[in-house]
Amino acid sequence: MAYARHQSFYIRDKWFSKGLRAVDQDCRFFFNDNAFETIGLGKNMVESLKYWLFAFNVLEERTEEGLKGHYLTELGRILYDKDKLLQMNETISILHYNLVRNINDQSTIFDWYFNKYKETSVSKPELLNSFVTWVSQNEIKEISEKSLKRDIDCLIQFYTKTPDENDPENVIFCPFSRLSLLKCEHSGEGYDIIKKLGPDIDNIGIIPMYYVLLTHQALTEVDLISVDEILNSEYLLGRIFNLSRNKVIEVLNILTNHERYPIQYVRTNNLDYVKLAKVSPNEYLKSELLKG
Repeated sequence: MAYARHQSFYIRDKWFSKGLRAVDQDCRFFFNDNAFETIGLGKNMVESLKYWLFAFNVLEERTEEGLKGHYLTELGRILYDKDKLLQMNETISILHYNLVRNINDQSTIFDWYFNKYKETSVSKPELLNSFVTWVSQNEIKEISEKSLKRDIDCLIQFYTKTPDENDPENVIFCPFSRLSLLKCEHSGEGYDIIKKLGPDIDNIGIIPMYYVLLTHQALTEVDLISVDEILNSEYLLGRIFNLSRNKVIEVLNILTNHERYPIQYVRTNNLDYVKLAKVSPNEYLKSELLKG
């Protein structure tokens, strides 16, 4: 598991496009000592940017002709071609899902908070204590509480750092705040209250919802997924996007009318299941995002 690799920086507006463009032009970009000068960020910010791109699963490292380099993944190429400026909430939702999925053990705090932590409203000190306890129970080596606190701080800022309406030039907000998945309220007790929010379906987008289901199908090689599983299991809609049963059902009903890849309800052993179309997650994204 990994902790505090973000250098205490949440991803900022325009970072995503800057990073992917730099790698697309030079696969050795992040190996260059002067990368920070080229991209116009501080050295620690460049390290943070590289971390986020890997955690989103839009960047991969491989060796070609004996030389190690960084390359856009298939997902990275799709999103870079369609929405590198992160103007669509659908793109941000897909990146959120990949982050919370904790691919290659790179984003433990996001996995823990959305998939494993059940509380929906908690004080910031209690949130930190819960994370410290969970890490101590699941890690062999000791992790400093300072690193875990940086992770908690980053998680909160990631989803709550909104643009300053009074400063149109402000660029230190996080685009993921647009998903409205988390709220930080100041209490009279001198500490913050952290709340999980149930967003509107339109705020997340139907495309990311289906992408999540298709990715689950591809990873597990199952033909049917129960509605209860979609609501309650880790890495599925209820947990990933804080959705209620009613909203999950609403999403599934919309997907039964999908023009190209409709899902089907199947009732087995008195339980409701859905059967997805046979299409890979990335092929689905190409058909949906690139058709315009």
